[in-house]
Order: sequence, then C-alpha cells, then structure tokens
Amino acid sequence: MKKRTNQEIRVKGGKFIVETHVIVAAFAVIGGGLKYIDEAFDEEAFSQKLASAMAGILLVLWIGLSILDTASATILLSVLIGVLFTGKIDNSVFGASTAAIVGSILFLQRVVFLPLLFLSATGIIDEWGNDYVDAHKSNKIIEFFFLHRFTMKIGIFALCASGFFSMIYFLAFLLFDISYDTIGFISNNYHQEIPIEKHRGNENLLTTSA
Repeated sequence: MKKRTNQEIRVKGGKFIVETHVIVAAFAVIGGGLKYIDEAFDEEAFSQKLASAMAGILLVLWIGLSILDTASATILLSVLIGVLFTGKIDNSVFGASTAAIVGSILFLQRVVFLPLLFLSATGIIDEWGNDYVDAHKSNKIIEFFFLHRFTMKIGIFALCASGFFSMIYFLAFLLFDISYDTIGFISNNYHQEIPIEKHRGNENLLTTSA
C-alpha cells in the first residue's frame, strides 16, 4: 500500500490535509502568477486582460490553499504583509486581490501568529533592501542577496529547521521565488527586444524614404 505523507488532499477525521506536491506546485504557480501580473500592469510586458483573469485564478488558489493549510497561509500572508508595509501594492487588481486574501485569512484565523510576525519582518527587510540596491550602487553580493529575497529564505529555513514547519515549505518557497524570477527574466528580455525592433523599424522607414 502506498505510504501517505502528512500533507495530502483527503479528509481525515473531518479535516482536510494537503499533499506535499500540491503545496509545492501551488507556491510555484502563485510566485510566477504574481510576477506576471506585476509586469503586465507596471511594465506592460504581458497582456493585461490575461493578467486580470490570472488574478482571479490566483485568488482562488491562494485562499483555498490557505484555508486547507495553516503553514502555507502563514508564509504567503507574510509575503503580502511585506509588500503592503512597504507600499508596493500599486495597481487596482493587486489591491483588490490583496484585500480579499488578507480579509479571508484573518477572518478564518488560519495563521500561526509568531512565525507570521517573524516572516513578515524578514519580508519587510527584503523589500527595503531591494529598494536600496535599486537606488544605490551596492556590493554585488548584497545586491544579489536582496534581489532574491534571501532574508526571507533564511527565515523560512530557520523555522523549518527548528520544527515550526516541515522542510517542504522551504522547498515550496524556493520554487515560489524561482518561478517569480523566471517571469521577471522573461519580462526583462521583452524590454531589451523592444528597442531593437523600434530601431529596425526606423531603419526600414529611412530606407523606404531614400
């Protein structure tokens, strides 16, 4: 008989438990989806219509996972708090989604309070650090550290190592960030290609005029 882990989508004693691979996949989808929406509205790198539709899907996924899994709710809410605290909710889609997520999670009381405070603090440090390295010339190591949320990574690893959460949540958060950064990389390549296309278009106009 197949052995089951502690996190599975099944009912046991009237309680839903979420499978580990579902948690990891959900974190990856949420990370990539958040960056897609951000780049669509802030940089116009992607379709805003698709981003709006994706926001609805992510909202359902985020709240659903948070209802079923307390550790996921705690980690994901701490990410949101870090962004909220530093004033980076800068479009209506993000604003409405954030309000719905925070309201639902707090109403359902699906978080572990002390880890939430600790991880929210690490998230805020990462956001402040990110802003600093964006605005100032910094050491490459410091720049890499804050651009890739290493304060929060260390915080989640510390909580997992100390037994607050299973180590699977550290893996889930790593995939959250990898997915987030991958979409950012695709968006940056898009912006690098646009000037090239405009330059080629101007050359064609000059050739036609001649």
